[in-house]
Amino acid sequence: MKIINLTDSPIKQRLEFTEDENILLVSKSSGDADLEIILNAEGITVNVFGIVFLQKNEHLKLKTKSIHAVPNTFSRVHLKGVFADSSKMDYEGLIKIDKNAQLSDAYLQNDNLLIGDNAVVNSSPQLEICADDVKASHGVTISSFEDEYVYYLMSRGLDESTSRQMLVHGFLNDIIKKIDIDHTLELVQLIPALKNEEL
Repeated sequence: MKIINLTDSPIKQRLEFTEDENILLVSKSSGDADLEIILNAEGITVNVFGIVFLQKNEHLKLKTKSIHAVPNTFSRVHLKGVFADSSKMDYEGLIKIDKNAQLSDAYLQNDNLLIGDNAVVNSSPQLEICADDVKASHGVTISSFEDEYVYYLMSRGLDESTSRQMLVHGFLNDIIKKIDIDHTLELVQLIPALKNEEL
């Protein structure tokens, strides 16, 4: 698994793949990243998983472009963000399937959890499809803490901070489960929400 720390910015990378790969994008503070992911061999799968955790007035600008350049390629982009205080993310995600990349399959999903009263997410997924026998789609969700969930956990004896932390863990869990154990400790060091830090 390749890890890209979006905090090391500005980042502009063109990544070309001829074999299967999993990529993990991680951001714990402000950044500016532009990533181009090119699938350039038939039959390969490239998965991009992302976890973003921003606080205070931090601002992440992120662009991802998944380009299917040859037939029968498979890509998934799944980015999850947690935004506290007055943090902000501007995200542009593009799936591009070239004319000769028939039978390709691509999906982009961006899920966001706003835990700050002034947090903002602008998410713009896009499709550019030049082939006619492909599958391509995208989705975006933006949600906030439901007080009833926090109160329910508090009624079971947890304090408010622990309750909120458990909800954040639950939100991120499907991405965390996809990360191999060798990188889990590194991820914990990068993302405050995965430590025992107050939210």
